[in-house]
This record gives sequence, structure tokens and C-alpha cells, in this order.
Amino acid sequence: MVATIRLLSGLVGSLSFLSLASAEPQAPGQVRIMALGDSITGNPGCWRALLSRKLNATDITPPIPYSQIRFVGTQSRTYCGYGTAYDWPHEGHGGMLATGLAQETVPISGEIEVVPSRQPLLQSWLTAPGVRPVDIILMHLGTNDIWQNRTTIQIITAYGQLLDQMRAVNPNVRLLVAQILPMEPASCPECAAKVRMLNQYIPFWAQYVSRPDSPVVVVDLYQGFNATRYTTDGVHPNARGDEAIAMGWVGAVVRAVREMLAPRV
Repeated sequence: MVATIRLLSGLVGSLSFLSLASAEPQAPGQVRIMALGDSITGNPGCWRALLSRKLNATDITPPIPYSQIRFVGTQSRTYCGYGTAYDWPHEGHGGMLATGLAQETVPISGEIEVVPSRQPLLQSWLTAPGVRPVDIILMHLGTNDIWQNRTTIQIITAYGQLLDQMRAVNPNVRLLVAQILPMEPASCPECAAKVRMLNQYIPFWAQYVSRPDSPVVVVDLYQGFNATRYTTDGVHPNARGDEAIAMGWVGAVVRAVREMLAPRV
């Protein structure tokens, strides 16, 4: 345990971003959720529509209408056949690595300078028109990092950097971080063990960085997910996999919504 804490203390970044906390109006009781990930989330990521439909059917206390739960992102809805009421924008980008996203920056729009100021790419998404403010983020990242031979330490370090970027935009953001899905692609026989290693460390990291005003909650999407039966290629979910992922998220999302709204009522 001591070794683990020492490891994590070296992994968690203390990036000193200027706070970008949103001053944009938000409807009373409204909750804005972003699904952040790679192709599992966005191409087509039909579990998102299933999750949205399950939330519509769930009795959330304190009660809020389904219309007050908004899934947001810069990526267009994918229309998975579950009805347009459930297909929402998202932030799923095929091929995306946690380690890559943590380091990528873009110019700050609207600034005219000889050397334009830059900001993290994730922050540009979180502050995009129609997206901001984001209250809850569902993050499933690490699959492509493992495929590209990134180490557990590198991935966990990237998680810390991404969390810093999220909190720079919203100091009270709630992060639901997935223990990622199993990987059993024919081209990567070592991936399965690497996924287990990453998932082993995610709860330690989450406990270390979680705060009462900005909780980090682990959502286990790994246990019970059969990569042979629930994917098309050992990685990307089929219809049964989408259902399993939606079921894995829904309880954590409902709890996060309840906890977030409790002080408001």
C-alpha cells in the first residue's frame, strides 16, 4: 500500500491552470453530461443512446424531468436507431489516446496575437458553445494507449492531467472513470493482461484525487463483460456489448445526478 501511494503521488499532476469556471447560465436543476472516450464511445457508441433511454425510464430522486438531463459534446449524434430523443452529442474520438489528449493543445479562439495563446484540447471541448458547463463526465480511455504500448504509469499520469484540465473549467466537476473493457484482439495477445493491470490501479488513483467538491468515482465496466460474445473484434462492442456498457454506467450516473442536485433542492 505504501508503495502504491508513493507511485500515485508521483503520477498525479498539479497543473496550475488558470480557473476557467463557467459563468454561463444554467437552467435550475439541469444536469449536463459528457461522454468522453475513443471509438468505443463515438463510433458509433450506441451504448450512449441506450444509457439515455434507461435514464428516461429511471425514477431519479429528487425528481427531475428527463428533459433536464442533457448529454453534450462537440461530436454529432450518431442515430443508432433508438429514437432521436436518445441520440445526443458526445466527445468520442476514434483512435484517441488518453496520453495523447492530455498533451494536445489548440490555439485559444478569438485571440489575435503574434504568438497565439494555447489551451488544452480537452478544455476547448469543455468550453465550446452549447457544451459548457459540463457537470458530469463519463470517461472510458486507455484502450488505444494499451494498443500503442503505453504503460500503466503513463496512462494514470494522463488521467491526472485530464482531471486537472476538467477542474480548471469546472472546479466542481464529477468524474465517473471506467475500469475499461476487456481487450482480446487477435493482433495483441498481451493486451488482456495490460488491461487488468490498468484496471487494478484505477481505484487507487481515484481515491487519491477525489475531493468532496469534485468526486472521482470508479465505474467497473470490466467485470462480467465477455470480449468474445460482446464485441465484434475483441475490442469494439456489438449490440449485446452496448447493452452491457449502458447497464454498467446507469447506476453510477443516477447516483451522480442525485448527489449533484441534492444541495439545490
